[in-house]
Amino acid sequence: MSLRDSLQLTFRRLSGELLPEALENAGHRIASLRKRLDHLNCSLAERALPADRKSRVNELSLDHKARKAGQKATRLKSVKAAKKTGSGKQA
Repeated sequence: MSLRDSLQLTFRRLSGELLPEALENAGHRIASLRKRLDHLNCSLAERALPADRKSRVNELSLDHKARKAGQKATRLKSVKAAKKTGSGKQA
């Protein structure tokens, strides 16, 4: 077996077996790190916001989500009923 064949075989083994496993492990570690950072961020935000402002922030957040979803206003619109014509008796 030549050096070239040996290197190709080693490269195939690395790219076929070890590299996908290493990438998968790295993906899991990144996801775990993101989850921990999100938890830390939420914890810091919770501590930074005074208790009396929390309800207002929740309200503003819901209004923002509603606008983003396409709702122009939070008011309910009334639907007018169609007026009946005639004597009221139908055949």
